[in-house]
Amino acid sequence: MPVTKQKKWSPINRPLFCFYLWGKLNHIMNEITENIKQKIYELYDECLSSTEQFHRKLDLFIVPNELADKILNETNVDVSKHWVCIDNYGIIHAMEEHGNPISEAKRGQIALERDDFVRMLEVFLNPDEILSVGKTRHTQMPLLQFIRKIEDKIYVVKEVRTITSSKKNKVSRLVFQTMYKIKADKLA
Repeated sequence: MPVTKQKKWSPINRPLFCFYLWGKLNHIMNEITENIKQKIYELYDECLSSTEQFHRKLDLFIVPNELADKILNETNVDVSKHWVCIDNYGIIHAMEEHGNPISEAKRGQIALERDDFVRMLEVFLNPDEILSVGKTRHTQMPLLQFIRKIEDKIYVVKEVRTITSSKKNKVSRLVFQTMYKIKADKLA
């Protein structure tokens, strides 16, 4: 069997790879959305209606290899084999900080709505930009920011890289922390 050289990453073959990556991630997004949309909506509804304290997390899927490679290339943070997770703490935090139309308008932002928590997956899987934006206050874990323009809005999703002990049968996760929306013309 002949040995073939792997193509070197270059600006010339990058568009082809990006098109391939977009197709793979878009396929994953279609499958995931249908399977987990209802669970995200149920968790969102529970966050708004529950008066008692609780903690519930949804492990949605493992970060696709192509996306893990892109995150590593752009941020130098390895998230391979991490679960993408959303929990009630992230939803509650995002709604408290970015869910009020009046206070968001004063900041030049748009208040979050129920559908935005499903849209978060689209931003995560198909970001226009991925940044490492420091570390979390309490755990000092890397904080990743995923940005995507969709229609006339720019969505910014922040995820926390969480590493837990495999000795305790726990897994590594990218946990949704917060998100906000900005009118695209505000950044132009």
